[in-house]
Amino acid sequence: MLDKIVHDIVINKKSHFWLFLIVLVLLSAAMVFIYGAAYNHPGYDYYFHLKRFESMITAFREGHFIIYIDYSAALNYGYLSKVFYSDIILVPFAFLGLLIGAYEAYEVMLFTMTILCGIFMYSVVKVIYKSSYIAFLSSILYTFSVYRLYDIYNRGALGEVFAFTFIPIVFLGLYHIIKGDYKKWYIITIGFTLLIFSHVISTVLTFITIIAILIFYYKPLIKEPKRIGYLVLAGVVTLILTAVYICPLMEQLQSNHFRYETNDWTLPANAKLPLYHVMWGLICGFIYPGTLSLVGIGILLTAVIFLRLFVKEKGSPMLRSVDIGLVIGIFYIIASSSLFPWGRFPFTLLSFIQYPSRLYLFVTFFFSVAGGYYLSVIFRKDKSRFIIAVIVIFCSLVTFYTHNGQFVRKHVEIHETNKEPNPSNFFYLNGAEYVPDRMESAYHILFRGDSVITMQDNVEVISYERDKEVLKVAIEGHYPDSLELPLLYYKGYAASLNDKSLLVTQSNRGLVQIPVDDSGNVKVYYKGTIIQKVSYYISIVGIFALCIYIFLQRRRNSKKL
Repeated sequence: MLDKIVHDIVINKKSHFWLFLIVLVLLSAAMVFIYGAAYNHPGYDYYFHLKRFESMITAFREGHFIIYIDYSAALNYGYLSKVFYSDIILVPFAFLGLLIGAYEAYEVMLFTMTILCGIFMYSVVKVIYKSSYIAFLSSILYTFSVYRLYDIYNRGALGEVFAFTFIPIVFLGLYHIIKGDYKKWYIITIGFTLLIFSHVISTVLTFITIIAILIFYYKPLIKEPKRIGYLVLAGVVTLILTAVYICPLMEQLQSNHFRYETNDWTLPANAKLPLYHVMWGLICGFIYPGTLSLVGIGILLTAVIFLRLFVKEKGSPMLRSVDIGLVIGIFYIIASSSLFPWGRFPFTLLSFIQYPSRLYLFVTFFFSVAGGYYLSVIFRKDKSRFIIAVIVIFCSLVTFYTHNGQFVRKHVEIHETNKEPNPSNFFYLNGAEYVPDRMESAYHILFRGDSVITMQDNVEVISYERDKEVLKVAIEGHYPDSLELPLLYYKGYAASLNDKSLLVTQSNRGLVQIPVDDSGNVKVYYKGTIIQKVSYYISIVGIFALCIYIFLQRRRNSKKL
């Protein structure tokens, strides 16, 4: 009976994707059922990303989408999260949030990204390795890996969760640049664009990883220089498509100094993993040492990687490709540990990545592909392959159960950190990397309170109120003075006194400061900058142009066929 079922599955190749999709959806549902809603046990960064999400929903509701600031953040001092953390991927789910609420829409977003992560990984591996079986195993290992579960639940790291979803597209594009149809250069453009809109740090690490891969595959590029040209073209177009994010980000970074530049605790040299943690990270998943929060790939990926010792085939280009990924992955594990000299040049140039353990994203990708390939080479009979697939699915379910148990125990500590907005978590800004550096501490916001301060006492504040994103102040006085407002300073604020524009500057404490010299009504709000507005249209035009190009290219190819 089993033999007939397996045989029917194998010969009916059209059903392979649908069978995979059913398994993917069931495992995703099991993950949600076992872990429960993220808001019941929020990870370290959960509330930060939830606040971003809520501010976007608010912007939609109030009719401000292109330019807006989270004016309710940090006790109403405001945080320009839109510029520093791209919100493009959030858009469809924010619309949903208007209907069902932010918490529920956030859960739908996590579930959707899990499904997309599995589908993209399956599709990419199948194209590159020409096997639905390798694609099935690789996708399940990748989508439900220990590190991805850690990102979703322990860390609540939404940016990296998004990066997990789109990184496979980048590597499919790289495959076409190196060995496939280089006229499909737009695939790597699409992948990098989505990655940039997801998580900048992961994008930089992906770029570095691609450079490493190109070192191994320099011969095809030298043999066909056109491939290099199309790679450059892909990079240029990516910059155009992402101008809406990159240009405003660069503008803000050039206009001010921020806390990330002086936060020593976020330096990779201070965040390396002890060897004890690295070793446990290789074997966790089924068992954990007490309530220790571990970063690692887990015992399942470690086990399938060791199968390389039993692979006998030689000279296969596919085997060479997965072996290259294996080597890079092992190097990244070492680089995340205390053995690596992050405190020395040139590695200090990458201090912005904060945590070397972010490299486990790529370890997970490479090991998942390699594991799927090694299993397919070692187990060639249909029945044995079916059994292996069932074992991988079962091990994923066990991982859900054991990791969730460890996470719930660890959540007691996380809850103490994040149970309410307070100065220790910078009112849910957590690291507050993009708060102006002149703002020394969140306690200054707490003690200063929601007040307007006159710098020379030449004017008197009669009253002031907040009307959503607009701060209104009534003053009396006829001598020059300056007002320090309860707003974190970012380039793009606008102010007026009796409808006459005022110069907006930054106070010594990183807040908005404006000059006044007369009685009347002051109005302050975040207007945005010219670069923010122009870059939006650059990206829109670029996206439409790329869509037209892809349509014409495919139409031309179909006519040739």
